[in-house]
Amino acid sequence: MATGHGVSIHRTGYTDKHHYVPDIHHPVKRQVFWARYIDWLVTTPLLLLDLSLLAGLSGAHITIAVAADVIMILTGLFSAFGHEGTQKWGWYTIAIIAYLVVIWHLAVNGRNQVRAKGDEVASFFLAIAGFTIVVWTAYPM
Repeated sequence: MATGHGVSIHRTGYTDKHHYVPDIHHPVKRQVFWARYIDWLVTTPLLLLDLSLLAGLSGAHITIAVAADVIMILTGLFSAFGHEGTQKWGWYTIAIIAYLVVIWHLAVNGRNQVRAKGDEVASFFLAIAGFTIVVWTAYPM
């Protein structure tokens, strides 16, 4: 991204409506770093796979968590390229729902499964999963 690769310009705009004068259209150009989303499509499922295997989750839970993660990332990309208004917020809402599914599988299912592996493994899992959840939640800010 520092070299200018993996970046696209998204052109959109909005219009100020006026009753007595002509409407004014404001073009908006935004940089979208799509290479970041490609990176996340590779790295975050691997992170979730590691955490899920550490916790001892079943294949179904792992598949749902990874699928929700991929949906979260792709809908975030669609939102970045979306037009202002309902379209952008719709994709964002789907991404948030997918994020909550990922959190559910880590925080609830993972915590329940890791308890059977002993206190040291459970404490390690809770530390790593907790850190992941905090960082992923704080990242958009």
